[in-house]
Amino acid sequence: MVFLLDKVGFEPNASTVIASWLKEQYGDTAASAELVHHLNESTKFQLMIISSLERRFEPAQLFKYIARCRKTPTIEHVFVWIVEQKLQETFLLPYIEHMADSVITFEDTTHLSLLVKKHTGAVTNKYYEFDPTKDSFLIVEVKRSAAAKQGTASKEADDPPAPSPAALGTFKIDLKDEEMAAKNALTLPFEFFKTLPEGGKILYHPDAEDDLDEEDPDDDLLI
Repeated sequence: MVFLLDKVGFEPNASTVIASWLKEQYGDTAASAELVHHLNESTKFQLMIISSLERRFEPAQLFKYIARCRKTPTIEHVFVWIVEQKLQETFLLPYIEHMADSVITFEDTTHLSLLVKKHTGAVTNKYYEFDPTKDSFLIVEVKRSAAAKQGTASKEADDPPAPSPAALGTFKIDLKDEEMAAKNALTLPFEFFKTLPEGGKILYHPDAEDDLDEEDPDDDLLI
């Protein structure tokens, strides 16, 4: 299953993009990808536009259909196209991304990234450049520019930081340096044996009222 994350707005041309890729991979005789409408399609190549299917089917139905396609040997590729801004249920994105064998992300109008998950568990991540004005959708591998890396870093910097656990409660859980030093220097009651010459021995000193009869108290029980 190939997951396509559209951050630009290429969705109206999704069928053309997929057809160009299939032609490049399988030649001029490659069959076109069938647009999924009813979740009962069985052709070799299928294209799911989630923004359209999400209005007519429950997420569970979409997940089951994708899982069924993955187990059907006659279905070779299922292309799942998602425009993040159009999602009604945001949890669809990470779930489908987890199910996918390959993830294609349209970063901008001329660049995309390709993440491929191998059966060994390894992951490859490459960056490509393309020209959307040409009839054929050809891509060329390039190195991610410093500007692109900086844009990714700035986006991460703009994201709100995760809340500190100390700010979630009404009591203080952090300690100052002097408080931590005092805590570490504190000897707990069960640790006093370390400072005694007897160590951890239990010493018992009987008093006058203790009955220390050495005879067997159960002697009359015949046991």
